[in-house]
Amino acid sequence: MVNRRALGTALVLAILATTAHAREARTLTDMVKNPDGYDLLVPPPPPTAPTLDAITKSGLHWRFESERGPVHVWIPAGYDPATAATVVFVHGYHTNIDAAWDEYRLAEQFALAGVNAMFIAGAAPTGKRASIVWPSLTQLLATVAGRIDIAMPKQRLVAVGHSGAYRTLALWLENEKLDSVVLLDALYGEYRFGPWARDKDTRRLVNIAYETGRFSDYMHRSLPSTVRVDGLPTEGFPEGRILYAKTPVGHWALVTDGVALPLSLRSLALPRIMLPAELPLGLPLRCAPKLESEAEMRAAATAAIAAKIVLPPL
Repeated sequence: MVNRRALGTALVLAILATTAHAREARTLTDMVKNPDGYDLLVPPPPPTAPTLDAITKSGLHWRFESERGPVHVWIPAGYDPATAATVVFVHGYHTNIDAAWDEYRLAEQFALAGVNAMFIAGAAPTGKRASIVWPSLTQLLATVAGRIDIAMPKQRLVAVGHSGAYRTLALWLENEKLDSVVLLDALYGEYRFGPWARDKDTRRLVNIAYETGRFSDYMHRSLPSTVRVDGLPTEGFPEGRILYAKTPVGHWALVTDGVALPLSLRSLALPRIMLPAELPLGLPLRCAPKLESEAEMRAAATAAIAAKIVLPPL
């Protein structure tokens, strides 16, 4: 008499063995003929490097109104106030702080610098006859400290200015905590930056000149420790406490192309933030907005032909 229980156990074991055997991929032909007999796992896609936009958005941004106009503040992910620096940006003429923040893409440029810092940008004169908005750097920093809920940096203090910002930065030289100044084509006959850099060997000065070369040549003749640089080397500025770079890049491109500003900040020996990827200098082009209808496309094309311009690809 057949032991049914033993026979059932044997059948189960045989089925399991056959299934396990079937799931072993012998050849590609076997897999094609019997796809259900194999556990086919789709491999995960390779990891993609975070974009500059993603890195920028991972930071924190504040914009608030003060008695002296709007103020923008940005910190990167991984910000550590114990070792962080304070970097204050001052715009030049023919713009305002909100326009400069958006059009210069300042948060992206600060992210490109890859340094542990709190980045601050406040209102500044929009023309030669306009008054200085923040004559006291101390007051600006105190205003920020009272309006955001993040601890202020404990270490170095850096001021960066473009073009007409020299008027504001010259007043800030009286602040004893200021240890570094970056001039982006901003030396229009204001020579106090030279003695300021020369008087203490702990101070740093980066001067990038396009149309201010004549003034810069004159000032740097009194600064014999100046390290002169040809252009904007994207691999990094050489080491030097006082750097002077002449560039043909253009007055406005210095604050819009995403090279001069982050390159200068990287040269100041500030504490670095470990970025998920080593991003090249330079801001990626913004995509042209997509047109929503064929009628809009035709209208845009007609307007472009009339204006003798070429539309970017959609």
